[in-house]
Amino acid sequence: MTLLYLDIDGPLPDAIVYKIVSTCRLWNWRLAGVRFDRTRNGWHVVVAVRKRLPPVVVVAAQAILGSHDKREAYNLLRVMQLDRVPRFWRRRWNVLYSSHRKPRPPGDRQPAKRQRPRSVA
Repeated sequence: MTLLYLDIDGPLPDAIVYKIVSTCRLWNWRLAGVRFDRTRNGWHVVVAVRKRLPPVVVVAAQAILGSHDKREAYNLLRVMQLDRVPRFWRRRWNVLYSSHRKPRPPGDRQPAKRQRPRSVA
């Protein structure tokens, strides 16, 4: 199984479901499911395909299905370097970020703000 991650800025295209289904049919891929997640600036779409696909095909499919062009350009650069990076990064070349900042772990509180000492008069 392969997951395709689409990052779409703005509203979803009207024919996105048709485009996903027809593209999978064209390439003889069995579609396992599609998930739509709203983001602050658009949508994340996860397409599950019942076929193991090489990374360069994943990047091409994501671009064809309408994922953000700059995201896929960077994904292609990462794919071309996969044989030269540690295993950790080989697994993380194609991720969707829900935010660009690392969230704090649960229970981790921000340090209290330092207050100026008050003068007593």
